[in-house]
Amino acid sequence: MSAALEALIRIEEPWCEEPLAEAVGEVAARYGFSHGAALSLPSTDDVGLATRLIHGNWTPGFARGYEAHGLHKFKIVVGTLRTDPMPFVWDIETLYGSDEPDPSPAARFLLQEGYLAGVLLPVHAMTSFNGALSFAGQKPNLSRQAIAELHRFAFVYFSMLAAVRFEENQRNNPLSGRERDCLKLAMLGKTSSEIGLILSLSEYTVSQYLTAAQRKMNAANRTHAVAMAAQLGYLS
Repeated sequence: MSAALEALIRIEEPWCEEPLAEAVGEVAARYGFSHGAALSLPSTDDVGLATRLIHGNWTPGFARGYEAHGLHKFKIVVGTLRTDPMPFVWDIETLYGSDEPDPSPAARFLLQEGYLAGVLLPVHAMTSFNGALSFAGQKPNLSRQAIAELHRFAFVYFSMLAAVRFEENQRNNPLSGRERDCLKLAMLGKTSSEIGLILSLSEYTVSQYLTAAQRKMNAANRTHAVAMAAQLGYLS
């Protein structure tokens, strides 16, 4: 078993996010990285196309600088992670060019922080919850085996994180019983009229329940509300 997976297997149940975050930092150090972080990836319908820090060993100052320089939405990186399921190995010369006499502010920031090379390991789930683990440092020499070990770690890590958040979402479910019933039937493709017949409610009342659920989740429309509720575990 790899050193990376051992860091997760040692975590005792019930799982929570704090030991998962510690495992990311531990694995970063074991494989010669100074920076390790879990990032959420934008879904295909997100306009901003920006990654979001979930947790890791980044200092608050580095996290602020990373976003201030627009690195969380760097098109080369974000675009690759959204479309390619394979590990993305990078170095600062490849991303910014080695012939530039005057580095960009973003490149200077990374150079100052020792964030010179690394690997991004995407995990594309069956729901819209997609993420990537980011490991970086002073040009670590990564073998194919090490990259494969880290990618397996990423899959197990995000599975555990999804389980933690799924259970938490179920405990904090804001939807009423009737709102859940209506969303479940809408997820099966039923219209408001059909849902009303099944639940012995008027079509107007069904629409009110669906509108209330949509508002509670800040969803754009009924379809978005159904997708969000299913993803968050509210309908289980």
